[in-house]
Amino acid sequence: MVKQDSLLTIISALISRKAEGAYWDFKREYHKNKADLIHDILCLANAKYTGDRFLIFGVDDNDFSLYSINEDSGRITQAELAGLFRDNADKFFQSRFPDFYLKEITVNETLLDVLVIEDTAYKPYYLVRKYGKVRAHHIYTRVCDTNTPINDSAQPHEIERMWRERFGLDMTPYQRAIRYLSKPDEWSVIAENGCNMNFHHKIFPEFTLRVAKAEDHIACHEEWTRGEICRDDNRAWYYELYYHQTRLAQVRCVIFDDNKKSMVAPNWEPRGAGRFYFYEIDSMNYAVQKFYSSFTRRDDSTKLSVGGHGKATDEARLRWNHQLKIPVIHKRELDDFLSSAGEHKLVNPSTNEKEQYQLFLLNQLEFEDWRNSL
Repeated sequence: MVKQDSLLTIISALISRKAEGAYWDFKREYHKNKADLIHDILCLANAKYTGDRFLIFGVDDNDFSLYSINEDSGRITQAELAGLFRDNADKFFQSRFPDFYLKEITVNETLLDVLVIEDTAYKPYYLVRKYGKVRAHHIYTRVCDTNTPINDSAQPHEIERMWRERFGLDMTPYQRAIRYLSKPDEWSVIAENGCNMNFHHKIFPEFTLRVAKAEDHIACHEEWTRGEICRDDNRAWYYELYYHQTRLAQVRCVIFDDNKKSMVAPNWEPRGAGRFYFYEIDSMNYAVQKFYSSFTRRDDSTKLSVGGHGKATDEARLRWNHQLKIPVIHKRELDDFLSSAGEHKLVNPSTNEKEQYQLFLLNQLEFEDWRNSL
């Protein structure tokens, strides 16, 4: 989800262009006909663009003047819009419709609504049963500033482009691997030794996930492991992802709490004198963590014990009921959080384990406060 300040900057810049484009469309007011609204959303969702798309209400598409959306009697809410698509899900191919959310912004003291349509690989979005004027089995898109007419269909090369994206035909092996890991049912276990399982993809067996040993000096006692009762027998190991015989990624995992817990080691960034730990939502690390958790039937990254003594410990126990969860975030969200505290390089980093742990808890708490304030 785009941060409010970032969304305001993006939309203000688009309005200042005084033109529409491939991924944004202006509307002076909400659609009188819900079929027209669905058509516009499908066109933007299927457009050739990497990133969010925007349907902006309160901007005239001829002279680009602003009109407060408060005065629009046809204005709808996020819940009403979600209900429109949810109630008609059976009309969509595979019952899948675009992901979107509705946000308010104020530009030049004028209230606007922005429907943010998220970019996904599930194109083309289309109906298999008609809805009003929107035809079944017609694929719509947007080229430059023009939507496919509602009684027409996209050009064959545009439709081919959407299907290629859906099936990952133009993706690198690394990108394909991340997508395949999101569907654990499509993988088979080829060897199992306790928590250590090797896998190959059922459809594309050239993709394998293999266990590899880690040397003794590899980190396995980071702050997020220190709340457990047993802390002496931690050890690290790797999951290595291969495409044929080429190693695409090496992901560090840690088994801890007297062998009762195991997970992919999260990423971290310096913040103040401590560290902030997280998973980046589109990363290989998080893909492997979700995949691994589906086979162990638990996600230990969401149930880390809170230990130690101090103000941060007391607050964490009160808020999280003794269980800490490593947050999953977007890269843009990470950058915004770190920049909210100014310079995020380590300043006189703490070397005391107890102090490090308190700083870790404090950073995780402050991130949650920051996210909830948006």
